[in-house]
Amino acid sequence: MSFTVTDGVAWLVIGLLSLILVGRFLLVRETVIDYLVNRLLLWSLLTLLLYRWSKAGPFAGVVEQFAIGCVVLSTTYLLVFARLEGANEDMSRVRRRERRYCAIALALTAAILFAGWSADAEGLPLDIGIGWQGFVLVFSTGVPITVNTVLFVMRGIRELRTGSREAVEKLVALALFAMNLFVWANQLLSASQIVFGRPDLGPYLPRVEWIFTVCITANGVLLALPLAAALGEVAGLDDAGRSRRRLHVLWRDLTEAVPEIVMSPGSDSGSHGRLLRMTVEIRDAILHLGPYLPPTDGGGDGMRKGSGELDRFAHRLALATAARKAGVQPGNLRGANLLGLPAQNFDADLRQLRELSRAWGRMRSSGMPTDEGARPTLSPPPRTGPAGLK
Repeated sequence: MSFTVTDGVAWLVIGLLSLILVGRFLLVRETVIDYLVNRLLLWSLLTLLLYRWSKAGPFAGVVEQFAIGCVVLSTTYLLVFARLEGANEDMSRVRRRERRYCAIALALTAAILFAGWSADAEGLPLDIGIGWQGFVLVFSTGVPITVNTVLFVMRGIRELRTGSREAVEKLVALALFAMNLFVWANQLLSASQIVFGRPDLGPYLPRVEWIFTVCITANGVLLALPLAAALGEVAGLDDAGRSRRRLHVLWRDLTEAVPEIVMSPGSDSGSHGRLLRMTVEIRDAILHLGPYLPPTDGGGDGMRKGSGELDRFAHRLALATAARKAGVQPGNLRGANLLGLPAQNFDADLRQLRELSRAWGRMRSSGMPTDEGARPTLSPPPRTGPAGLK
């Protein structure tokens, strides 16, 4: 079996990884885990580039040895993941641990470079089973890669067992476990090649490059999933974004009538936070407009179920927005206590507002009065003179 990574495949993977990395640096960088993932991808991208530069030139061997040292350094971040005390662990502690483990990886890289220099001085290739240099190569790569991946998988299994996880998280964990099995199989075959001379898998260094390229490509695809979710959030394609679009016209019309209830943009956090802010502002606007609602004969003001009543409420709410914008004196004190406002929980509240938003859209499309339409039926406030006399 050939373990050669062709230039076309390599540059395709490098381009894909570069796009994912740039996107994650821009959009997925809030948590400690995001920081570690982005660092892992950064070192992996450098590794792939070093492998491309190691194919020609007078320093090709040294560059290839640097590349395999970067493979060890990349897997070191799996160990940092495994040692995390929680997603909210203090960043300074994580960085101290990161520097300590990376220092060990750099020391192992120096050992690989020394073994390569010694083998070159003796006119030998640097590979497993060839002199003490081959032993140093296998020890400096195989041991840390095995330790890092085993501890990472053990942490993942422990996380899955300690709490319920969604199906997507379980699928990602299974994929990561399968990739680590792939790495462990290579380690076992390499050990068998050293001890028994079989199977003959060819040179060790090209095989490491091939396995690393396969694994980082699969990892890149998995790590692109949070990026895709972040892009969907930015584009408003997630659930919260779609709900905001459905509520936007209602929110815009109501907050134009009651602009003082609009909160600072910095008070929200993420797509769900912006949706929560929008629902709160719609509710506040309706409460402020309650005293401007034209009175009804039924004895109550509210958002009860039923499209007919919602349509009537939307009509009256439009008259209230027109009245408040026109400066009409509020005359419906009972309207300040609207029935059914708010709903029992956020999901029910959101469904209620979306139903009202649909009624609002029907009211606007049918030509019913809006804040730009008919004059309200409530009487304007009496004129007063300088001394407050009528």
